[in-house]
Amino acid sequence: MRIVFVPATFFLFLLPLLLQQINAVGAQQTTTPTYYHDRFNYDVTREREDGYTDYAPNEWNKIKCDEESSLESCVAYVDKWETGRDWDITQNYCLWCPDTAEIDPETQCNENRHHQSPINLQRVVGKEPPMNYWEEPTDPLINECIDAHWMKYEDASCTMEQLIDTDSFTIERHSLRIKQPISTYENLNEEEVPHQFQNEADLFPNDQDPGLRLACTRDRGGEEEENVSRFGRIDFSKGFSHWWYLSHTDVHVPSEHTQDGQRYDAEIQLHHFYSINTTAGETAAVAAAALISPWEVPANVPHNEVATVSIFAQAYEDVAPYTFLDKVICQWRRKEYDVRKACGLEPVVQNNYPGCFPLTRNKKKKRRNLRTNKEPEHEEEEEEIEQNQQRSSRKSQRKDTNFLQTVHDVILYNDQHRNNPNHTTVKIRMDESNFEQTEEKNWEAWILEQSQQMNTDEELYHAMRHKYHGGNHTEELHQQYRQLFQGEELAWFNYWPMLGVKTEYYFRYSGSQTIPPCYGNRMDDSREGTNHWRVMKDPIRIHTRQLHELQRLTAERIAPIDSDINACQPDTAAHVTRETNDNSNDNNDGDVSGSSSSSTARNSDGGSNPGKIVTVNNARPLQAWASAHFKTFCECKDWESKFPEDRNWCKIQDLEERFYDKPYNFGW
Repeated sequence: MRIVFVPATFFLFLLPLLLQQINAVGAQQTTTPTYYHDRFNYDVTREREDGYTDYAPNEWNKIKCDEESSLESCVAYVDKWETGRDWDITQNYCLWCPDTAEIDPETQCNENRHHQSPINLQRVVGKEPPMNYWEEPTDPLINECIDAHWMKYEDASCTMEQLIDTDSFTIERHSLRIKQPISTYENLNEEEVPHQFQNEADLFPNDQDPGLRLACTRDRGGEEEENVSRFGRIDFSKGFSHWWYLSHTDVHVPSEHTQDGQRYDAEIQLHHFYSINTTAGETAAVAAAALISPWEVPANVPHNEVATVSIFAQAYEDVAPYTFLDKVICQWRRKEYDVRKACGLEPVVQNNYPGCFPLTRNKKKKRRNLRTNKEPEHEEEEEEIEQNQQRSSRKSQRKDTNFLQTVHDVILYNDQHRNNPNHTTVKIRMDESNFEQTEEKNWEAWILEQSQQMNTDEELYHAMRHKYHGGNHTEELHQQYRQLFQGEELAWFNYWPMLGVKTEYYFRYSGSQTIPPCYGNRMDDSREGTNHWRVMKDPIRIHTRQLHELQRLTAERIAPIDSDINACQPDTAAHVTRETNDNSNDNNDGDVSGSSSSSTARNSDGGSNPGKIVTVNNARPLQAWASAHFKTFCECKDWESKFPEDRNWCKIQDLEERFYDKPYNFGW
């Protein structure tokens, strides 16, 4: 055997090359995540052709992901925002604790630990407790409301035009969504740092690290010209000394919660974040997410929480269409049009919605500008419209920001990579306006003005209906009514559901997410690890035609062209039933209900219409009530409302009559 001696200098020459190769392999392993393509739906468990599974609600706990190190790769976890520093999603928290089953103390659905959402909300919890502590309550469910004031809400900087430009109206598999958009920003200069953080240099380092901010600005008004960038924010009573900030809005059909056994036609959920961590020397992202100065509360005590303000919606044939709802329906239709166009699919021409201008193109006629309702005067203008729509489609096709859609996504992304030395923290810029004191406004006068205007609009609708349309709601009437609010008569308001509900009173309880991973692992003696629910007592009244369009948009969803699963194919998580030739309900697969041939056109003679949507359901089934929910009902005895409708309702002295015979501010 011949031995060959290699000089040591040769190894010194090879060493950098070997290290470079090792680093390249390591980088590939850390930057190329394994994607977990199991998903959830509201129908039956279904094995897909790609080898993955769409799980039914009773099997959501079977969804597998790598929550520890690759949470952004979990396709089933649509909202990846339920964590901040020291507040981790370490597992799938979904349990199957249906409302129809008895609580078994030996299982995970035990009385003390389980607090899955949604639940049935009961007004009995709001009854007066005994005057003396030794007296037994008249009902074991009674739990006194501790809140002492209404949820004050202040608008975000985002205008309707900005939400459109940032592609913030999306049709998700599980809901119709409005995002508060975020975008990248350049390096933060010292003068841009909110004043309460300027004494902590390490909170906002002056470097070139990437960051995100609210992608909206608005002129503050007044003598000085100043643009502010502020998230929508809401003030909770008792236990929360700082603002909650709006992340996104979801619409489910039907409602997920019920009230004393009644399920409503839809539920609008306003999702908020409130993430506080006071560990000294945290990065800018954590400081911005904290929303307060680190010296205000004890160090190393995390209070990272999420909350949802929820509003029911109920459809009626004899009410005016809710004008704000028409505004957002039009934008979801615009999104539907853009997705289908990018996929090379024909628009849903069979179902023009009377509350919007048509989103179809007549080849013999130049297309209207969708925002001004004017026809292009020149071919160049039509080309510009085409280019704008292509840009809008490209926005939705960007792969690099799919999981950084909201502030909550950023908080989670940083947290899951905090132990990675190669990770560059994504900073969140919160302009100083986010930390300012409440707006100086006569809230009572403003609420009264909004209420009176909505009542005037309702009266106008009924006058038009009776004078020109024989007392009927027609497509022409709906279109005429919508056109009255195309201009500045109806300015955009990001908390629009809080106006239409016309009440300040609500149910309060501690629960979980209603979609995987069902975040809400309650911890003893701590409010950490919960979703704080506030569910308004009254529903918004919407027109039946609006409900039908919400159902159709949900049922006929097409996966965007950049989707990893079912791109350009019908893809909804909802459980959808349709009419068949024999006029019976066909329990059609929820994942194949999106073709334009299955529109919701309704026959005037009431006859069979094969393919017509009968029911749409993207609501998680009710979960059993447990003591850990801490549910209560806040109403007249707790504070005086500024809505005149509330005040009239509170004049009803008999509690049984007020709670059950005349439960709402209307209808009596």
